Amino acid sequence: MEHALRQAFVQGFSRAVLIGSDIPDLTVELMDEAFSSLRTNDAVIGPAFDGGYYLIGFNRDTLLSEVFEGMEWSTDTVFAETLARLKASGLKAHQLPQQRDIDTLADLNLHL
Repeated sequence: MEHALRQAFVQGFSRAVLIGSDIPDLTVELMDEAFSSLRTNDAVIGPAFDGGYYLIGFNRDTLLSEVFEGMEWSTDTVFAETLARLKASGLKAHQLPQQRDIDTLADLNLHL
């Protein structure tokens, strides 16, 4: 994820957002909010109901490697730990509304 964000910045973008591919309710309005929030915030993050996140974004000069390094991925603490790392570094993060992601057949059945 960090590499993808860095590549966007190398290509000249001033803001970049990564989204999960398993977020069926992601709307244009949420994406607009994510990008707009980066005008006045250092980062943006969208929490998932399972404790992870479905979106994370940064400005070119605020990308923080520490939010990706040594993370215990695929746990219910990823969002909380990421937010704590952002705050500990002094970055101002905008939090989007919580969304459901689809990780299992049971998740899909809940969505249908």
